[in-house]
Amino acid sequence: MKLFSDNFPEVKSDEELQALMNLHPDYDAGYLCQASYVLRNKTKVWMERLWKQYQSHADSHFLEEFKRQFTQRAWELYLGTTLLNNGFKLGKQKDDGPDFEILNDEGKPSVWIEAIAVKKGTGNDRVPDLAYGTVSNIPTDEMVLRIAAGLDTKYKKYCSDIKNGFIKENEPYVIALDRSELEHVDALLPNILKALFGIGTLALRVRVGGKRVKRPKSSWTSQFEIIKRSGSSVPMLFFENPEHAGISAVIYTMDHVINSPRGPKQMGQNFTIVHNPYAKNPLLDSFFPFGNIYKAEDGFVKKIITRKAFIKPNPFSY
Repeated sequence: MKLFSDNFPEVKSDEELQALMNLHPDYDAGYLCQASYVLRNKTKVWMERLWKQYQSHADSHFLEEFKRQFTQRAWELYLGTTLLNNGFKLGKQKDDGPDFEILNDEGKPSVWIEAIAVKKGTGNDRVPDLAYGTVSNIPTDEMVLRIAAGLDTKYKKYCSDIKNGFIKENEPYVIALDRSELEHVDALLPNILKALFGIGTLALRVRVGGKRVKRPKSSWTSQFEIIKRSGSSVPMLFFENPEHAGISAVIYTMDHVINSPRGPKQMGQNFTIVHNPYAKNPLLDSFFPFGNIYKAEDGFVKKIITRKAFIKPNPFSY
């Protein structure tokens, strides 16, 4: 069974794409674009290759939900194939359990991964749409709130997986979060670090009056919570909450799958991986052999491994 199984006519303009969307309102717009737009043919062929690698590990709902939850399921596809390309052995995905089961040499579970692609949200704290061609502030607080909500959702899934017997309390559990649908860029620092460690904005320390310092020092402020427009607060110290000690690490990506590196040895190099300093089931720093890796040591959040160079594709190259 193909990943893109619908026999849509080739789309060559935005007007034709909109007409196709009107005919299939129950399908995800991203899926319709990728499945039909002639400018995406090369990307479509590449994603079909990923599917051939990954399909034996996918759950029974994958193909149907791929059409309606395109970013979420494409993220699972890319992450799963990245793991396979890096030599990890995966179990068969269960319909109700975690998304990925990494097996050890004996074929037993060694690490579990649960994936989520966060959306812009609704209401007053929704991440605003990106307005092309205009100058606007980066909605960092709104984006970090969505990331925090995604972490909370998957922490609750972790608790449910333990309660239902899918995993054991002594097994490492990783949350993999895709934030590409938020559109706006992360300013200077991956936003996931702000949600995990309460990091705020970049500040420059300068002397006011008197002799000026030639090389003033910069540092990051603390932001332990974000106040929503309703007046309620959301904590930004996910890893410092003892309740979250069961989460061993977080994998984070800012890029949508179609904008991610495609070479088998380059896939995953755009990831940010953050280890939980308080994890009860910690992973080795180098457990994931890809991406930028961060860890809190001696009271500081440090990048301990820097990703290898990769080529970013042109998704419209056909």
